[in-house]
Amino acid sequence: MTDTKPKSGFQVAYVCSRLAGNVPIVEGQKLRSVVCIGQVTTGQILQAISEGAGQVLLVGCQDENCRHELGPEIAREQVAIARKVLELLGYERTAVEFFTGDPGLKNNITNKQVSFVEDATETVGKQMASFDIPADFTAAEFVCLECGRCSGICPIARTGFGFSPRRLIKQALAEGTALSSRAVYACLGCDLCSTVCPSGESIGRTVQRLRAIAFNNRVKPVLAHSGVIQAIGKIMAQRPKKQRRSNWITPDLQVSDNGETALFIGCLPYFDVLFQELGINSLKTARNAIRCLNKIGVTPVVMDEEQCCGHDLLWLGDVSSAKALAEHNLKHLQRAGVRRVVFLCPECQHTFQFDYPKLVNKTGLELIHISQLLAERGEQPRAEKQQESRRVITYHDPCRLGRQLGVYEPPRQLLAALPDIELREMEHNRQQALCCGGTSWLECGAAVKLMQERRLAEARAIGADTVVTACTKCEIHLRCAMSKSAENKVQIINFIDLICESDTMEAR
Repeated sequence: MTDTKPKSGFQVAYVCSRLAGNVPIVEGQKLRSVVCIGQVTTGQILQAISEGAGQVLLVGCQDENCRHELGPEIAREQVAIARKVLELLGYERTAVEFFTGDPGLKNNITNKQVSFVEDATETVGKQMASFDIPADFTAAEFVCLECGRCSGICPIARTGFGFSPRRLIKQALAEGTALSSRAVYACLGCDLCSTVCPSGESIGRTVQRLRAIAFNNRVKPVLAHSGVIQAIGKIMAQRPKKQRRSNWITPDLQVSDNGETALFIGCLPYFDVLFQELGINSLKTARNAIRCLNKIGVTPVVMDEEQCCGHDLLWLGDVSSAKALAEHNLKHLQRAGVRRVVFLCPECQHTFQFDYPKLVNKTGLELIHISQLLAERGEQPRAEKQQESRRVITYHDPCRLGRQLGVYEPPRQLLAALPDIELREMEHNRQQALCCGGTSWLECGAAVKLMQERRLAEARAIGADTVVTACTKCEIHLRCAMSKSAENKVQIINFIDLICESDTMEAR
């Protein structure tokens, strides 16, 4: 094993338990013993980097000596994925290394100095502790009338797993006990309850603020995919480097470094790396979005300096990191002379529109979803549809875009104009649309999976062979559910891909 030290930060080594006893314990390195090196995920690697590690090492048995057979092979795959993500973030490939050793040979791995360190992804719980609510978080923040309507409509409550929005709010505001458990992270933030709540307030917004209190008291949820998404955002917020995330832009696309209109790409480059096994090609969607904008006469600014919007960190409760990301993005948009930001991701737009003003005061930007701009500026010729060749599709309303931003008709207008397409509505649509189960990559358990199955079943019930959505996260979550479903097999596609590839957008 090489003796190269990281340029900055400490070094974390994940070591197979069969080899850990062969490593001398001296100062300089932090070691985490694991049963098998194949258990170490991309999320754990990136979490270590986000906590300040300058380099992460994985040390496992040689392939022929692994008692779990595939440990080294899986470890190499995770290292490869982590490297791709870190390269986009501006890191060198050597930020993550994998080495093998023979468990039968003493000191055959390294003579480096090591000490034990706890895994950064471990969930912290403070069972039944009571936390004080800040003075500015008064009972006036949310007035519950005890009508129970929220529990009757909440998609998590209806799965039968014992969750209740009303009980959560009561225990949190009146007792503080809900903040000591993972219950505060069960809420999806989908705001379906807001459509029936007589108070007119958003339970989701209240939960978001409560999570900030829980986070500051070191209560954490189970992070989906071992916290890889949150780690990416935190790395950007705390250790910004010059990123390498825009090499996907092909010569045929017209983009600019400066201008009045920017296209916010968000985390699409990272999704392409992390969710390849689901058939996700989010950068194809980004390229198609630029093509659509070019066709209506818009040359968008695409910034290599752009960072995560901070949505998932904010809903985790990590307000300070979200604020750092907001300040960074707004600074670079201002430098580029941007006045209007076009969004592909409803969560990014929602964060800019509702959270940035609270984090960094006013944004001073016009914010618009790409479906709105295309519907306003594009030409959609209505070709005669052939009854026998119609493709039956249905549109899934993302929670952020629909209930929370009020954008229902522009995507439908664009889809309905496509030739040889029949657009049918699922039982729950528009304001009553069911959530895809996306939980800011938190607590992705049995209740969420059951919700996703129900949503896909709704699509099949109306004879749709394709579910179209305007949110890449919805696309990922529904594809994940479909990959595990024995019955609800449908195609999941982003509406931008369907619109652009139909070639119906023309410049005016």
